[in-house]
Amino acid sequence: MSYISGRLTGVVNFEVEIETGRTLVTKRTTIYAAGLHLFIFITLIYKLIYAFVLTSIWNSPNSLQANVFLLTSRSRMICVFLALASRWSQGRTFLRLFKSLRRLWRSNPDIIKLCRRSIVGKCLCDILTDGLSGIIITLLVQNHPTISCTLLIWLLFCQMAIVKVIATQYFIAMAIFRGHYILLNKDLKAIVVEAQSLIPLRRGEVFETRCRCLADRLEQIARKQSELQELIDVFSKAYQGQVVCIIFTYTVNGVVLFYTLFSLKKYIDIMENGSMIIIVICIACLVLYEINCWLNVKNVFNLLDAHDNMFALLSQRTLFQPGLDNRLETVFETFTLNLARNPLHLASLGLFKFDRRSVFAGHQEDQEYLEHQEDQEHQQREK
Repeated sequence: MSYISGRLTGVVNFEVEIETGRTLVTKRTTIYAAGLHLFIFITLIYKLIYAFVLTSIWNSPNSLQANVFLLTSRSRMICVFLALASRWSQGRTFLRLFKSLRRLWRSNPDIIKLCRRSIVGKCLCDILTDGLSGIIITLLVQNHPTISCTLLIWLLFCQMAIVKVIATQYFIAMAIFRGHYILLNKDLKAIVVEAQSLIPLRRGEVFETRCRCLADRLEQIARKQSELQELIDVFSKAYQGQVVCIIFTYTVNGVVLFYTLFSLKKYIDIMENGSMIIIVICIACLVLYEINCWLNVKNVFNLLDAHDNMFALLSQRTLFQPGLDNRLETVFETFTLNLARNPLHLASLGLFKFDRRSVFAGHQEDQEYLEHQEDQEHQQREK
């Protein structure tokens, strides 16, 4: 669904053979994507009258309504333009990222089982939100069936589709990264449990063999984690401009939904009939919109939590009995130091951080608690 939507909106400007996963950069796909985006940008100038078209639906429109819709319309237009510009400027990077993600999935097909529920929930929420938004717009403009209004509605849905495709691709990639971390943590936990069961007093050939085997397995996990984090860093930097635009667009859409609901409630006679139906649908759309935002944030937090869980598992090496194999202890120590020196950060053009501390920054108690937890974690890493 994400691939087909990306092809239709031009966000994905290369072809993919579903059976083999082979990527092809063809003139046909490139010309279609470039032509569609050029047509959208040219006709977006028409959107300058978007506010006046919508405010004409109200029986008594005021300047505030016109200014709100005009401002939000221009903001969305700029964000979509910047997101697509970032997309086109890094075409080869996104092609390589798709190949890397596919290799990651092919090496561990069980990843999909770990993130299938969240991806399906995200897709269902997007479909319902888009459907309800389409119903609201259709009901609002049913008494104004003009060519200009139809064109503006088409442009609005094109913008929504472009933003949703980019957001869905980012969501799926983060879910795949999280699934891979979960698999690595599962293997790491098995190694930690087995290392805790070792008894150094019973040294012998079997003991040394088990230690060497555990060290080899741990080195393999460390290598996979390093490659995964490097891929996440490249992916995050490539998407950082688009993510900032998407977050701003989501905020603007939330303002539009709240203000539309306020206007519908304040000016109850905005339409001859169906006012309450629109209000109910608008409330349902607003609830789904909030759920959608929560799913996006939770998906990123789950990835960061999976990375922190790996560090917590490695911290259990302090419970090992003294006298283990030197190579095994060295691998544990090196792995732990590498995680401490290279924490997982998701790029956002330096505007904000993707963590719970940023989300709860407005709550003093939560902020103090998180600062205390961070200080304790920092002291533990130094030790």
